[in-house]
Amino acid sequence: MTVSYTHLSHTAGWVGGLTRLLVIWKGSLFKQIWPDFLLFFGLYFLLSFFYRLILVEYEDSKVVYELFCVYCKKYSERIPITFLLGFYVTQVVSRWWSQFMSLPWPDTLARYIAVYMPGTDAKSRNYRRAVCRWVNLGNVLALRLVSYKVMVRFPTYEHLVESGLATNKEMIQLKQMDDLVNKQHQISWFPFMWAQNLLRKARKEGLIANDWFTHVLIKEVDNMANMNGMLICYGWINIPLVYTQVVTLAVYTYFISCLFGRQYLLPTQYKVVDNAYVPAGDFPVASSWTETKIAGTMNIIGYDENMADFYIPVFTILQYLFYMGWLKVAETLLNPFGEDDDDFDTYYLIERNLQVSYIMSDEAGLPIDPENDPFGFSNAPELKHTTLSAKFMDDERPHMPTDGLNLTDEQTNITAVTSRRGSKMLGPTNIGSKLNLAGNILATPITEHTENPHPARSPTLGNGSPRSFNMARHLLSSRDESRGPALHSLVDIPDIIEEESTLTSAHEKHVQLPVEWSGNSSPRTSRNEQCLFSVTKVSDSDNPSLKSFRSGDSETSAKKLTAGMLVTEGDDANEDGDGDDGGECDGDIFDAEGW
Repeated sequence: MTVSYTHLSHTAGWVGGLTRLLVIWKGSLFKQIWPDFLLFFGLYFLLSFFYRLILVEYEDSKVVYELFCVYCKKYSERIPITFLLGFYVTQVVSRWWSQFMSLPWPDTLARYIAVYMPGTDAKSRNYRRAVCRWVNLGNVLALRLVSYKVMVRFPTYEHLVESGLATNKEMIQLKQMDDLVNKQHQISWFPFMWAQNLLRKARKEGLIANDWFTHVLIKEVDNMANMNGMLICYGWINIPLVYTQVVTLAVYTYFISCLFGRQYLLPTQYKVVDNAYVPAGDFPVASSWTETKIAGTMNIIGYDENMADFYIPVFTILQYLFYMGWLKVAETLLNPFGEDDDDFDTYYLIERNLQVSYIMSDEAGLPIDPENDPFGFSNAPELKHTTLSAKFMDDERPHMPTDGLNLTDEQTNITAVTSRRGSKMLGPTNIGSKLNLAGNILATPITEHTENPHPARSPTLGNGSPRSFNMARHLLSSRDESRGPALHSLVDIPDIIEEESTLTSAHEKHVQLPVEWSGNSSPRTSRNEQCLFSVTKVSDSDNPSLKSFRSGDSETSAKKLTAGMLVTEGDDANEDGDGDDGGECDGDIFDAEGW
């Protein structure tokens, strides 16, 4: 069972902080490593006693042992144990959490099925419970493949029948499916197919209101089946064995070398006399270092002269706790479905999922009558506190970074300085910026673009209102100039667009809008669009091009004019396809509705 300890660390204000957690035994570091710890330091002190009590009597053997210990200490530091362990444990912890997030929970499905397939009759209730039981059965079938504890609880299909998760008929179908695949593939998906087929049957029988509800339920069942598949994949595909072997070998090799390399040695002190090493005394004692250390002496094995004999290797013990504890973390989390203290509570998960899904599904159809709001007519209700909780009210409102900003009156004055960015728009721009500017102007009501830089020369209408720029006529005229001087248009664009408040009756008669573009049918149509796509009633005598359309003599006679269609036709030079348009078309037709 997972060890929870956050209730002991709800505040960091206590002296020592998390050191209180060191006294917890279940799932602790000491519980994980104490057998290895006793074995390691038992061997360490056994070698120490052998050296101090026996080898000191044999100088030649003592020197050989000391040389080997110095050799182990020197080269054991070259093992990259920190890098190997750190990266390995990071991968294991990430994989451990991903496995927990892959555990399927039937809560969402149970809530959906309670809402989408309601009813207190026996049939509806039996359908809901059957779906919940089958998804839990599929979950158990998947857990049997990855968890030792679940497998020993349900070793055979008969045990599933005895527990109530399956019936005899369902057990026979599961065995037949196992025989069909020769027991080479997992069949945890089989009960989920039963659930999906039952939901489809419930829809045909009218127990589910519509197809969308059925789709949501079937999709949720499919999600649970996919999560079971992820669990099986985690049990199937592990972290590469070679990496686990490298890390394990590095850690154990390092500490085996530490058995010798971390020994406190007592090398004999030598002096150089006539180009020869002559024993001068024993290694100094830590309790009387200045009295026993002989000046001008040295040891011949390369041992650190300043390393005193402290008997107990304190920092070696700490290093063993850290590194071996790190490795034990990886061993524990490598398979979270085992029997360790911090493994997932698979028994609880199975019981909890079955019970909660049944309770949720049985709540369908129960009457729920809302009561009067306890807060009455309060728009901003506040919850009350207990005497103890009131002590933790540290702030009524979160503090924002700009809460303490204070500006003077001079700093808050609105400046008249213009933006440099706006001045750049007056300079030369590329064609893309011109098109974007034109599109922005067309998308904005025409009355907002009245420019009057020179009031004395500004053209006015008859009623004295300023004249506005007609972007529609400007764009079409620019296009006509590029195609040739003989272009004719059936669209009569007014030269002057007045303000809405100053439209004259003559202008209203001139601009005839179709019925489907009236303000009643399209209230959000701007005046730009109304003027751009308006078509004036033109007689045959006024426009000879219209005669050709009606008589059928023109090449474009098959095209019929409809309300909201702009037609421009080039001159004779363009009719044969040799004009500026590259011969693509002689008459350009734009559908106003698809503009």
